[in-house]
Amino acid sequence: MRDAVPVSRQFFRDFAHLATPYWTEKGRWRPRLLTGALALLVVCQIGLVLRLNVWSADLFDALERRSTEHAMEQIGIFLLILCGTMAANMGHLAVRRHLQLDWRRWLTGRVIGRWMDASRHFQAGLIPGDHANPDGRIAEDIRVMTEAAVDLASTLFYCLLLLVTFVGILWSLSGWITVAGIAVPGHLVLLAFLYAGIGAVVAFVLGRPLVRTTDVRQTKEANFRYDLVRARESAEPIALARAEQAERGRLTAAFETIAFAWRDQSVGLARLIAFSSGYVALAAVFPILVGTPRFLEGALTLGRLMQSAQAFQQVTAALSWPVDNLPRIAEWRASVERVLALQEAVQVVTLEAARAGETAINMDRAPGPWLGVSDLWVAEPDGTALLNNLTLRVEPGEHVLVDGDPEAAAAFFRVVAGIWPWGYGRVDLPADALMVAIGRRMYLPRGTLRNALALPEAESNPGDEAIQAALTDVGLEGLGARIDQSEDWSEVLNGADLQRLAFARLLLLRPDWVVLGDATDALDPVSADALLRLVATRLPQTALVLIGQHPGSAETFNRRLTLERPKGGEVLLNEVYARRQAARAPKRRPLKVVDWLRQGYPADGPSTTHG
Repeated sequence: MRDAVPVSRQFFRDFAHLATPYWTEKGRWRPRLLTGALALLVVCQIGLVLRLNVWSADLFDALERRSTEHAMEQIGIFLLILCGTMAANMGHLAVRRHLQLDWRRWLTGRVIGRWMDASRHFQAGLIPGDHANPDGRIAEDIRVMTEAAVDLASTLFYCLLLLVTFVGILWSLSGWITVAGIAVPGHLVLLAFLYAGIGAVVAFVLGRPLVRTTDVRQTKEANFRYDLVRARESAEPIALARAEQAERGRLTAAFETIAFAWRDQSVGLARLIAFSSGYVALAAVFPILVGTPRFLEGALTLGRLMQSAQAFQQVTAALSWPVDNLPRIAEWRASVERVLALQEAVQVVTLEAARAGETAINMDRAPGPWLGVSDLWVAEPDGTALLNNLTLRVEPGEHVLVDGDPEAAAAFFRVVAGIWPWGYGRVDLPADALMVAIGRRMYLPRGTLRNALALPEAESNPGDEAIQAALTDVGLEGLGARIDQSEDWSEVLNGADLQRLAFARLLLLRPDWVVLGDATDALDPVSADALLRLVATRLPQTALVLIGQHPGSAETFNRRLTLERPKGGEVLLNEVYARRQAARAPKRRPLKVVDWLRQGYPADGPSTTHG
């Protein structure tokens, strides 16, 4: 247990570091006003609940006296309380949802800004750790994290105020009772705490087996969906084999496993809902039964008896907050962990990319018109050696092929392109000249082909004639009539056409330096060589470095450099290597008590304490 304390503190500290700048940054008045308004509305809700409790006593006292005048007066007061409650609840909902969306918008922009900056989104995907599927973490986990946090904080504040308010009322209404000759004050408060505690324990015992049956059912549901997807993806083989009957039988059998799991879950839910129904019903009657002797003795009026019953229900409802919200707390904690893991990965690669001096890759402007590297050592993302002591210098107009080990070539291309921070040495970029780096697939935003071929690097974009001429030169003349057609071109075009389109963009942009990474591997040898000759003819002063596999002839290049990957796993970056080893070690989950308690409360089960 001693080790769990710093883990939890670290969790809450990291969560606060990520989330609280929404309120604490300079000039953030809107979040503060929304939060203050939400707290004020919660206070109003508590005030209305308190007034309703007093109204209940006044009403029943009026009925006990058979006073028509006072009873009609209480009806008017109730209408005012009702209108106030409706207005407060509506305002609370509006402000709460506004705060949730605004916080989510701010946090989403913050996380995306850090993730989609200086190639961090690419680099983070290369290091080990629990940060896969960043799209889900940004779209779904941030939503759950912000919505659940506001909901939990709001309801906790409500229940704390409810508890503080109604414990005092219940204490004053309890009076004194004599137990074994001893006068005991506030007995209803003690009974409320005891009642809520027993309810939580019984619900935990009844709900514990339900967690297992719920997990089994979810597993069977997932298996059934997987079988359906597999059947869809294997549609042609199934049809050719005339195996529809066998596949239908397999899918039916898979569904029947869901039916068995459903029945087991239903039995567990029935037990839990039977207890929950009885618990809720008894909570309304129990304090009346306890207070009836005092009422019959004349120590309590009917109004005070009913008021104490309502106060008892409010206290037990407030005490049930941890039980009722355990699934929500577990869901929130899991989402926070996932967002923090993504943030940690981005911070790690940001730290590693910020290295400088002799232990870093230094990207500098060359003193003359050339592109090259000197004394370059490239490491894997885990810090081990990938390339050793590489030197290369490319002059204007040269065409150089760099091939060899595929992984080493890919890393070298990314180093020159400026998106690979692992290693050390010097990269000389051409001074005052336009350099373009294109990988295996050119980036094509969704939209028109004209916009996809837009040239932000140039002072002006080319006209229709220039675009159609470039498309014709690279063998894509069929696209000339579709340049204003909006499509997801990265999905519409095949790999070879995408690489042809990249060369068309080079012809339009006319850069001084071109670095290609596996940019011809989807083409046939004749087409690959033809495109390189086209660049040499149309852009004779442009230097081109193709790094990776080239299906054509090496004779189309002026020089060729073959990369070899060193053997033995030499460690180049000791700090990075140590960090990766630590990242692979299993991590303890914070707030383990939530997981333990959660085992008795299924997320899709009924409330075990109050309706």
